[in-house]
Amino acid sequence: MVNALEPLFPALRSLEPLGLPAASLSGWFAYANAQQAQRLAGHFQHELALLAQEGAAQVDHAYLRSDAFRANVVQAVRAAEVAESDGKLRLIARSLTGCLLTFPAPQVDKFQTMRVLEGLSEREFGVLLAVVGALDPLDPYADILPAGARLPGWSRDEAGATLLGLGQQGLLMGANGGEAWRLSPLARQLVTLARLNAPWLAGNSDGLELF
Repeated sequence: MVNALEPLFPALRSLEPLGLPAASLSGWFAYANAQQAQRLAGHFQHELALLAQEGAAQVDHAYLRSDAFRANVVQAVRAAEVAESDGKLRLIARSLTGCLLTFPAPQVDKFQTMRVLEGLSEREFGVLLAVVGALDPLDPYADILPAGARLPGWSRDEAGATLLGLGQQGLLMGANGGEAWRLSPLARQLVTLARLNAPWLAGNSDGLELF
């Protein structure tokens, strides 16, 4: 049997100086689409290089040595297996890299967020970004989006159906008696873990678009 995690081993070995014992990788195994895992590995290496430049001081060294990190690597490979685009693979890789970091309260449930990410379609993620971009940049979690609001790039029906889907996945909550949408705590976790900051929302993340 082919170990679907093998394409990620070079990137994972680079984390040894941060606390991940390279020898422990011999016990890491997962069944998944090896071709998708190889594509994910390329994005993961890219995100690790960015992390080395920007955020190494935030790395959770104890987490790297934990079973929780291995579980999230396996979860990422499984999510990659059903990824519908290269942009979705990059989002998975970016979120997996975010798992290495410590964040201020409220604490992110990393495994829960990676599991939800697996089921997020390309359109759903695009609409979620559009919602975040349409809300108050100072505190988007306190702001609301009218249910009938137009979102750039989608028709009213497309956006409406997708907003309902995001609500079913727990990323949006109804507000004002169902007349508006509000970002949920789970959406906050996704935005935090994938580090979807202002440059990403503006489409300027080192020159690459997610979708």
